[in-house]
Amino acid sequence: MMGSLRRISAVASNTFLEAVRQKVFAVLLVFGLVLIYGANYFTEFSFQEQFKFLKDLGYAAISLTGLLVGLLGASQLIPGEIERRTILTALCRPLRRWEFIAGKYLGLAVLLGVMVGVMSLAVGGVLGWKETQLVAREGSDPAVAAAIQQEARDPRLLQAVLLVGVKLAVVAAVAVFFSTVATSTTFVIAMTLMVYLIGHLQSVAREQWLESGEVVHAGAKLFLAAVAFLVPDFNLYNLIDEIIAGNEVVWRSTLGVVGYSVVYIAVLLTAASVVFEGRDI
Repeated sequence: MMGSLRRISAVASNTFLEAVRQKVFAVLLVFGLVLIYGANYFTEFSFQEQFKFLKDLGYAAISLTGLLVGLLGASQLIPGEIERRTILTALCRPLRRWEFIAGKYLGLAVLLGVMVGVMSLAVGGVLGWKETQLVAREGSDPAVAAAIQQEARDPRLLQAVLLVGVKLAVVAAVAVFFSTVATSTTFVIAMTLMVYLIGHLQSVAREQWLESGEVVHAGAKLFLAAVAFLVPDFNLYNLIDEIIAGNEVVWRSTLGVVGYSVVYIAVLLTAASVVFEGRDI
């Protein structure tokens, strides 16, 4: 067990360092940070609307940048190794294929975690900067100053950060699975984006279908159940929108989504390991 953990950690460390060295990730990170800080100059509303705008744009930037990093990183994990033939050297060592998959995913997950953490700190910095400006301008009334501080230091934003992180981790796991099936990075990205889109639409489509009044046959029910089982329901992460809108979201709901994500990631990585085990390199 300890040997497996050491090998997985070595693969994860190497994957993380390789990804960090690639310029595309630095460019995406800079883009996200510029977008977050630039949002501070487009707010000419009440302080509640300003903070909501900053939070919306900040978390949209985190999600978009993280999605691109996850797609680009995961699509290169296996196909890139095969193309460079470095995978032969790695698998010649006492390294099991499932350890290789687990290490690659762990390295990518650490990269996503670092990016989400850095950009979340940037969002917090923008909110703190805006708080200072607004308190200096409108904070003569203690009640207004307290309301501004409450908007800027909302502890529920930690839930939003956690949900963004696990959502990106699920997307990365989907991409890792497809990378074990295909040799083309374009195919991996296209299939992952398709699953991402279906995951956002499946629950809405299912509700519309079931509420239309039409008789749903057994075959249709089986199809809906298969889609719900195979494709992660990304609408569960809409709790992020509720948090940013200022609505109360209990930690129990957030942790329930996190648990769902962990189970889905485990299933995807297990499937990826099984597929990769039988693949001819």
